[in-house]
Amino acid sequence: MDRRQFSANSERRKKLLGSQVKIGGLRLNGLDYLEVLDDDAPSPALRQRLLDVVFLRPDGVADLSGENFAIEGGVRIVGIEVIAAAPGANAQTVRLSLDRAGDFSRYRLVLRGSNLDAPPASFDPALALIEFSFKADCPTDFDALPPPPPLPEPPPAPPIDYLAKDYESFRRLMIDRMAVTMPGWTERSAADLGVTLVETLAFGADLASYYQDAVGTEAYLSRARLRASARRHARLLGYRAGESCNARTFVCITVNADRTQLDPPLVPAGTMLLTRPDGASGGGLPKALPRDPERLAEALNAGARVFETMVDVTALYQAQNELTLHSWSASAGRLPSGATMAHLVGTVASTHLEAGDVLVFEERFPIGGTASDPADPTHRHAVRLDRSPRELSDPLEGKPVLEIHWALADALPFALNLGRDGAQPGAVARGNIVLADDGHTLDYAYANLAPEAEARQSLHAGLVGRSALDPEMPPEPDSRGYGAPPYRPRVTVGPLTRAVPFDAVAARRRPAAEALQQNAAAALPAIELSAGETWLASTDLLNSDRFAAEFVVETGNDSSAELRFGDNRFGATPQPGVRYRARLRVGSGAAGRLGADALGHIVLDDAGFVDDIRNPLPAVGGAEPETLTAIKLAAPRAFHQQRRAVTADDYAGFAERHRDVQRAIAERRWTGSWQTIFIAVDRRGGRPVDAAFEAELIGFLEPFRLAGHDLEIEPPVFVPLDVALVVCAADGHYAEHVEAALLSRFSSGVRPDRTRGYFHPDAFSFGEDVLLSSIIAEAMAVPGVRWVGMQLPGSSASGRFRRFYDQGVDYAEDGVIAIGRREVARLDNDPNAPEHGRLRFYVEGGR
Repeated sequence: MDRRQFSANSERRKKLLGSQVKIGGLRLNGLDYLEVLDDDAPSPALRQRLLDVVFLRPDGVADLSGENFAIEGGVRIVGIEVIAAAPGANAQTVRLSLDRAGDFSRYRLVLRGSNLDAPPASFDPALALIEFSFKADCPTDFDALPPPPPLPEPPPAPPIDYLAKDYESFRRLMIDRMAVTMPGWTERSAADLGVTLVETLAFGADLASYYQDAVGTEAYLSRARLRASARRHARLLGYRAGESCNARTFVCITVNADRTQLDPPLVPAGTMLLTRPDGASGGGLPKALPRDPERLAEALNAGARVFETMVDVTALYQAQNELTLHSWSASAGRLPSGATMAHLVGTVASTHLEAGDVLVFEERFPIGGTASDPADPTHRHAVRLDRSPRELSDPLEGKPVLEIHWALADALPFALNLGRDGAQPGAVARGNIVLADDGHTLDYAYANLAPEAEARQSLHAGLVGRSALDPEMPPEPDSRGYGAPPYRPRVTVGPLTRAVPFDAVAARRRPAAEALQQNAAAALPAIELSAGETWLASTDLLNSDRFAAEFVVETGNDSSAELRFGDNRFGATPQPGVRYRARLRVGSGAAGRLGADALGHIVLDDAGFVDDIRNPLPAVGGAEPETLTAIKLAAPRAFHQQRRAVTADDYAGFAERHRDVQRAIAERRWTGSWQTIFIAVDRRGGRPVDAAFEAELIGFLEPFRLAGHDLEIEPPVFVPLDVALVVCAADGHYAEHVEAALLSRFSSGVRPDRTRGYFHPDAFSFGEDVLLSSIIAEAMAVPGVRWVGMQLPGSSASGRFRRFYDQGVDYAEDGVIAIGRREVARLDNDPNAPEHGRLRFYVEGGR
C-alpha cells in the first residue's frame, strides 16, 4: 500500500464485504481508505488539500456532500473544514477539498449524518472513521503505519524484602511470592517438587549472599577478617607481614670412637633429632634410633619434637667430647668476660680442631665453688674458631697447648671458671658440634613415587597413599567453555616450617652467633612440589615471569597454609589433571624454643659410635606469624617509613642501622661523571674499616641506594690526643695506687667491672669536642684524688692538653679541643703505639 493511503479497521472491512445486510434498501457500506494528494495534486496550491476517500461499496456514496465529512485533531493547525465534495474516479470514491493543509500530527476523518454525531443510516459506525496524516509523503525513516497500541500496565509486583540475607529468609521470601503468583500452589511438604526447588534456590541465594558479604568485607584492610586478605592489602602499602620462623640450636654429639665418612656423610644433613618424649628418661628409647618407621612413630606419638641437622657431618672425634681448658697453673683462674682467646690442652693432631669448627664452653661449677656445687646452666657459650689453632707447650707442666681464637661477635659474655677441684675442671669445651633447626620432613613425593616395598620400609611409610594437598590436582576446564577455577590447594598438615636459607660453607667463615640469629623476614616456607618439574615457594610472584614454577604460601588465621599459583603472567599456572606431590617440613614458631638438654635422641642407622646427643644451649628464634590485628595496625603506617636514601643525611641514617656502626656521616660529591656518596663510618669498639666491612656495609645499603649514586666507605679521621694532668693524692693513699686507678678509669678498654673506660672508642664519635672540665671531673671522682689541674704550686710537673700531632698549640686555657665534623678523638695510651694518643698523670702527695 502507498504510504499516503490510510485504511479503516481491516477485520471489520472483511466482515462487512461478506455481509448482505441492507438498510433503507441500500447495502451496508463503510470507509475503506483515504489518500492524501501531495505531489500528484492538480496544482501546487492544492498539495495536501485534496483527499480521495474510498468506500467499500458504491451504495449511498452519491448522496454524500461536504457536510457529511469532518476533519478532527491537529496540534498547531486545527479546525480544518471540508469546503467541497465531488465524485471521484469511480462510484466508490469521493474527492474532498479542504480549506488548508494540516501539520505533522495525526488527524481523523469522520463520516457523519444530518445530526452531526452519527454516520448516515446505511453506513457502519465502526467504519466511519480513519486516522491519517497530511505529511505521509514527507521523507522519513520510519514506517508510515501507526504504532501498535501500548500494552496494558502490568499489575503491581508483590512486595519484596530486600533485607533477606540467609537461607531461612530467602526460603520464606520465595514461598510468599509464589503464594501471590501461583495462589493455587498450597503444598508445603518437604517432599514436594516445588518446595524442593524453592529450597535449592534459597541455598544458592544464601551462598551468593555470603560471597557478596565476604567480598565486601575483605575488600578493605580495616574490615578484613582473613589474614591472607590483610597480608595482601599490607603488601600493596609496601608492608610485608611477618611470617613464622623456626628455631635453631647447636647440638653436641658424644662418640665412643673416631669415625670419618665422606660419601655418604657420617651424619647427613636432615638427620632427625628427637626430644626426650617424657622430658627426662626418654621413655625407654635408646640414644640412637634406627631408621625404623615403627620406632619413629612410637616416639612421635609419645610427644617427641623433631629437629633436623642443617649440615653434613663427615667426621666425629672422641677427643672432642670434652676438651680441657689450660689455666697455666692458676688454681683459681678464670677466662674473663669479653675474651676472644683461650688455651686448650692437646695438639692439632690429637684434637682435630681447625678453623670454622664450633666449640661450646660449659661451666662445671661456679667460680670459687667446688665440684659439688651446681653449675649455672646459663654459663654455656658457643664460639667458632676464626683461625687455625696455634700449637704451644707448657714447659713447667710438660703439656702440649693449643691457642684458639674466635671473633669478637662470639666474645665470652661471662667469666668462665678455669679453676679445678681436684681432678674436676671448673669448665670444659665441647666439640663435635652440629647446627640443627626445628622441623620434621615429610616426603609425600618419595612415599608415593618410589617402589611401594621400599617406601614402606622408609621413615615416610605412613605417607604412602596419602597427599599433603587438598585437592591434589588442578581442576579441569568447565565443559561449558568456562576456564578452570584457580588452583588453591590447602596443605593438610602443619604448621608448615619456615626457615631462613642457610649456606654451610659461608657459615664456617662467620661467627657462631650469626648462625643462630635469623631474619624472620627472609624465612621461606619449607615446601616444594614435584610433577615432572620442581615447584618452589617464593615470598611473592611480582618478580616471577610467566615460566617461573613458583607459588606463594599464605598463612591463615589458624596457621593453616594455602598455596597460590601464578596466572601465566606473574608465575606459571599448574596444568590441569597433573598430580602434584609435596615434600615439606612441619614444625615452626615459638614451640621450637627448646630448653637446654631437651634433645636426647638421633635417628640414624649404624649409630653404634654415638654415646649421647644433647643441646647444651637452648634453641633460639622460633617466631610466630604476625597476627591479623598487628598487621592492621602496622600496615597503614608502613609507607610513612623512609626506605630510600635521597640526601646524604639519609645515607648516614641508614648506615647507622647497621649493627656494627656507632655513627656515620655522609656527603655527596661530583666525581666527574656521576654522584658519589662518601660515607665516613665510626665502627663500634673502634674496629678498623677494612675491605671486608666496606663490602658488608655497601651490601647493607644497597636496598636504599638510589640509581646513579655510587657508594664509598671511609674510616673516620682520628685525632690522637696528648693529655697530661697533675694530681694531688689525698692523705692516706699511695700515689702509685691513685695513678693506677686513674689509668684504669681513663683507659680505652672495658674495665674489670664491665664499665667502659673514659677514652673507650665508643665514648667519642664524629665532631664531639673533648672538654678539659669533663676530664678533671672524672678524675676527681676517683678515690684518693684530692686535686687535679694543669700546674700544682711548688711542683715542677706541668700538664698539657693538646693534639698529638700539634705540639705547638696547647688548649688548656680554652678548656676544649675542637673536633671537626669528620674527626673522632682518640686516646689509646698504648706505649707500643703512642701515635694513637698518650695520657700521663703526675701524682704527688699522699702517703
